[in-house]
Amino acid sequence: MSANNEVSLDKATLSDKVYRILVDMIVSGKIAPDSRLREEHIAKQFNVSATPVREAFKRLASDGFIEIIPYHGAVVRGIDEKEIEDVYKCRLSLEMLALKEAIGRFDDGSITELKNIVEKQKRASDMLDVSAINKSFHDLIYKVADNRTINRLIESLNSVLARDMKYSASDASRREDIYKEHKKILNAICNKDLKVAQSAMTEHILNGKEYIENKK
Repeated sequence: MSANNEVSLDKATLSDKVYRILVDMIVSGKIAPDSRLREEHIAKQFNVSATPVREAFKRLASDGFIEIIPYHGAVVRGIDEKEIEDVYKCRLSLEMLALKEAIGRFDDGSITELKNIVEKQKRASDMLDVSAINKSFHDLIYKVADNRTINRLIESLNSVLARDMKYSASDASRREDIYKEHKKILNAICNKDLKVAQSAMTEHILNGKEYIENKK
């Protein structure tokens, strides 16, 4: 990153704003994989202290965008083909199980909640908002499934999935596809049709995997 273009940030939520800008720059390719991010350089460019930058780095690491290496600093992570293969295999199995356990538990209230999420997704365009809404769609299925182990295992995949959802949310075409895919899953859940729901979920996850693989 160039230190010549200073970015002045409002002091209200500095770490959030630093995080948002860095995510956008990584996802758009303005910051390339394997780039080293130096805390002091980012702080100078954004005209902030080191603290919000440090907090933003922690979030970026948690979301799988960077790796913080002791005595070396933060390095932007690229797309790892083997990691993607492994994570999406695990995710697919867990999503199938979650649907199996959840589909008979959905009541009018939770179905309405799921419908509201899908409609909110249709109207959203901001990358971070869209990725949060997309996550909430799947989180509600896990919640209705009421299986703590599924939640725990999905959580262990989040350092990859959180990053990938933001890549997908940054692309208008992929956002539209995700909306349609979620709509198919929702309709199957409304009809209590497990087979169709699992088929639609499989299509959704594999399409997401293919999109991320093409980002390499």
